[in-house]
Amino acid sequence: MLPFKLYHPHRDIELPLSLYSCGLHPQHALHRPIGYPTFQCMICFGGEGAFQFENGPSFDLKKGEILLLPSKIAHDYGPTCPEPWVLGYMGIDGSLIETLIESLRLPILKPIAVYEHELEQIGAELQELWRVDEHEGEDFHRMASIRIYSMLTYMASIIHQKEAGPPIRREASSEEWIRASVEYMEQHYMEDISLANIASAVGYSKQHFQRRFKQVYGMRPGQYLQRLRLLRGAQLLEGEERLPVGVIAEMVGMELNYFVRLFKREYGMTPARYRIHHKSITASNRVWSI
Repeated sequence: MLPFKLYHPHRDIELPLSLYSCGLHPQHALHRPIGYPTFQCMICFGGEGAFQFENGPSFDLKKGEILLLPSKIAHDYGPTCPEPWVLGYMGIDGSLIETLIESLRLPILKPIAVYEHELEQIGAELQELWRVDEHEGEDFHRMASIRIYSMLTYMASIIHQKEAGPPIRREASSEEWIRASVEYMEQHYMEDISLANIASAVGYSKQHFQRRFKQVYGMRPGQYLQRLRLLRGAQLLEGEERLPVGVIAEMVGMELNYFVRLFKREYGMTPARYRIHHKSITASNRVWSI
């Protein structure tokens, strides 16, 4: 959990987006008769609660929902069930926050539902934002502004993808989405794909994808892709004796010298030597089977 933090504004430059407050913890009931001084983004990570706006709507906010609130609007909110109501939040100031929200077509005062893996990514980015040290000076304000922009545009992409059509696996867990990335690599390893391509294909940021992949498979996705390419290369060396090593390297999406160097590191011999070694073992097995 992340306790409430209040940040000081930049002394010299008015940034288009700036961080006013941030936190993630179980939320108790609050009464805000004059609203909050800045725009707010509220994210529910557990439990359920309710918002009541003066002369306006009232609604529940449960796990997997986000709510955007303009500044200075009177409201009350609090938990509505025994389970802790865990809220993450950002207080966002800056000259362009309202313009950005409007241009991204993000709904205001209306819960935005996200899937589990999307909620995990937003939570990870919120924690990284909270951990940015204010004492870093100007770099802190710049980095916080960039992270806020990234999170808001990610939320907008979630909404627009849902408008375009639901994903095939609506209820997939984060582990299933990570396994889907392995399927993607197995289908595209021969192409010039990057980690950003793979992460995007399964709906993650590159940084969060690498972290979740290592948690599931015990290695970085780049290592997995490299081993997959070398394995496919070894299979081609064994089964396609007439194919030159350079062609095989190209078929598994690698440059020749790089392929040879990594293959030798993985298998203890060059591809050419591996092919000869495999051929001799196969011939020996045939003799013994006669």
